[in-house]
Amino acid sequence: MSIHTHLEDLSNEIFFEIFEYLHALDILTSFTSLNQRISSILQSIPLRIIILHNYCRRQIDFLSYYLTFHAHQVISLEIHDIILDYSSVINLLFNRHNFINLQSCIFASINSST
Repeated sequence: MSIHTHLEDLSNEIFFEIFEYLHALDILTSFTSLNQRISSILQSIPLRIIILHNYCRRQIDFLSYYLTFHAHQVISLEIHDIILDYSSVINLLFNRHNFINLQSCIFASINSST
């Protein structure tokens, strides 16, 4: 006798625990529109955004679209990039979205010589 467990069989609490370990980009790309129950869970979790220098522009564009519906859930924002002027990133994210629950915001410049 074999018993198969599916992702959808997990309790909401397990999803909350799993999502605590994932970044917003990973959560939104992997779980958005999977099914109604998971979409409902996604509406209530805190989001931690980390944008890495390798995919900075693509990540910002993707997140900016999804943050239209989830900006109130963002509790931390961390951007690692080789950017001399952060004003364009700040303008893109903060002029489009109100992060009313933001608790932490970090901009880390990476030295391009490393």
